Amino acid sequence: MKKGIAIMASLLALVSLPAAAHHSTAEFDYTKAYRVKGVVKEFQWTNPHSWVQVLVPNDTGGTDEWGFELGAPVFNAHMGWRKNSVAPGDKVTVLFCPSRARARGTLMTIYLPDGSELYGVAHNFYKGAPFTDSNEVAAPPPLEAP
Repeated sequence: MKKGIAIMASLLALVSLPAAAHHSTAEFDYTKAYRVKGVVKEFQWTNPHSWVQVLVPNDTGGTDEWGFELGAPVFNAHMGWRKNSVAPGDKVTVLFCPSRARARGTLMTIYLPDGSELYGVAHNFYKGAPFTDSNEVAAPPPLEAP
């Protein structure tokens, strides 16, 4: 009897797929895209998500810190990212889908000082109108009420 249970458990382990748990992406509005220019404050090459923190000029002459989410480092690496792809002080332009409630978004494309560009996962999820220069905003969009 114990041998049968052990065999059954082994077979189940062999044929079962690994469970994948992940949070929802409903926080982001994939029908809207915005582009902002700023200076990188910090690049966090971390699990489960990497982040680019950017200081974006605001209407009062100061800056607002915005966070742009990327995937896990392993996925980012497959898209050409490296842990030193961006550095503090880099002047960048970020194309992103906004969060519905916070000063952040999910990165679609980042344009680097040398003219190259890297993509984030949102690049594949964007469902809005084609993005053109007319969609550019001087400041991030106002936040919606939670």
